[in-house]
This record gives sequence, structure tokens and C-alpha cells, in this order.
Amino acid sequence: MISTISTALTFCSHLSLFSFTVCGQPKVHSSRIVGGKRAEEGEWPWQVSIRENRLHVCGGSLISSQWVVTAAHCFDGPLVASKYRVHLGEYELPKPASTMVSSAISLIVVHPYYAGVGLSADIVLLKLEEPVIFSRTILPICLSTVGDPEPFPVGMMCWVTGWGDLYPDASFVTRTLQKLEVPILDVDKCDEMYHNDSSSSDIDTEVLPKDYKLIYDDMICAGYPEGKKDSCQGDSGGPLACKLNGTWFLAGIVSFGVGCSEPNRPGVYTRVTSYMDWIQHTIEKNSISICRLYSSGYL
Repeated sequence: MISTISTALTFCSHLSLFSFTVCGQPKVHSSRIVGGKRAEEGEWPWQVSIRENRLHVCGGSLISSQWVVTAAHCFDGPLVASKYRVHLGEYELPKPASTMVSSAISLIVVHPYYAGVGLSADIVLLKLEEPVIFSRTILPICLSTVGDPEPFPVGMMCWVTGWGDLYPDASFVTRTLQKLEVPILDVDKCDEMYHNDSSSSDIDTEVLPKDYKLIYDDMICAGYPEGKKDSCQGDSGGPLACKLNGTWFLAGIVSFGVGCSEPNRPGVYTRVTSYMDWIQHTIEKNSISICRLYSSGYL
């Protein structure tokens, strides 16, 4: 019996919630989206559609069989899980894909430091009512393990996906999932761009002290300073995915921007590596793990 417990504890101590052999490996490969291209069905199998009263309100990313990560600003007011559903395996909206799985949400966990749009900690975890079965169109994206150095350097090309506006003046989401390749930008230079005067800016930078930061280190800027290409309304909460050694990792969560594909206003994303401790702690706290089953005497 002592040997069994010892083996179990050793196993548990080395168990990683995010060590999926299937994560970040879509089966389909192809040769808030403005200036983007139509994605192939199954090309981004971790992309989910978050529905409020049946309407698409945000994107999100599947990170395990029962957990989705998205932006906290997608959830206004009282957190009533029954108001929302997660659609996995979606491709065209509002037409449901034959492979689509609709899941209820059993738990919504907003980061405790989140204080509003445009601020830090714009991240929330959603626990699905039941684990989903992985398929060609439903797979999780990988997360960088805790303690890694920043794996997504300035200049790296990554992809943002979603059903957002295809054109800046559009007032509806596109029917087909879109994708856009964007470069990672330097955070300090991005902060300078957001401070610079722009006729299209919603931020009154004249009233802000020069040393007031708009873009923090727990954010990622990605996009084109000249504008024309950007994530846009409808893509909030969706993934910024970067490919490392043939595997896709979740680098960022679409958080905010000013306007849509405006000059000097690149997209701003929640930096996922800044919140890995919180993600892992939250999932472990709210999951029945193999470790708990051992300690409870069920195995």
C-alpha cells in the first residue's frame, strides 16, 4: 500500500495539466479580422464561439477537454453561467457546422485583478459542463509551461482568428472564420504609439502624463503600425496563436484596441504567460484530478 501511495504521489508531482500530446496540432493545414483571409474548416480547432442568449458575443480558446480561456470584458454584469454556451467546432456563423458541439458552462472564473476594459488581467476561465471529445475540428491549443522565458519575441509572426468584422465599417460578424497574420511588437514602442495623437483615437492623450502607461508588460501588442489589418469587434477573447517547433501555442487573448485597423493603434492582447500560475491554480482547484482520487482512496 505504501508503495502504491508513493508511486501515486510521484506521478502527481510530475503531472502537468497542459501536457497534452494532441494540443496545438491541427489535422487540417492550409496554404477580429480586417484584411485577413478565410480559414479552412478545422484549421484552428481550438477556436470557440461564446454565445449569450444564442448570439455570438466573443471568441475563445479551448485549452483542455473541459476548460476555455477568453477575455473577462466579454462578461458584463452578474456572472450567470446559464446565460452562456460555448460552441466548439464552429466554422460558419450562424449556420451550425455538422461537427459543432454546444456545451453549457458550469463555472465562470474572472481573474481577481480585472478592473475593466483596457486594463490588466483581462482574462477569464470557463469550465464546460462536461469534457468534450477531441476530433478533427475540436482540439486544444498548447500553453507555455510555467517558468519558461518569454517564448514569443518581438518580430515573431503569429495568427489571430475570429468571426469579427471583415471591414472597418461592417456592423455584423463575418459568416466564415477568418485568420490574419500579425507581427509581435515591442510593448514600449506600442505604448508610445497609443500616446501619440491620432484623429481617430478615443483616448485623450493630452490629459495623460507622459509617464502614464497604457500598455503594460502583461499585454502583447501585435499588428501593423500603418493600420489596414487588425482584429476587430467580434474577435474579443479569441486567440493569438504562435507556432513553435511545429506546435501552436496560445500567446495572447484579444483584449482591446482603438477603432479598427487604425494607424498607430495595433491590437492589444492579454499575455497568457503572465497568467500561467493563475490558470493552473484555478483549474487544479476546480477539477477532480487523478491525485485527488488517489488521496480519497478511489484508486
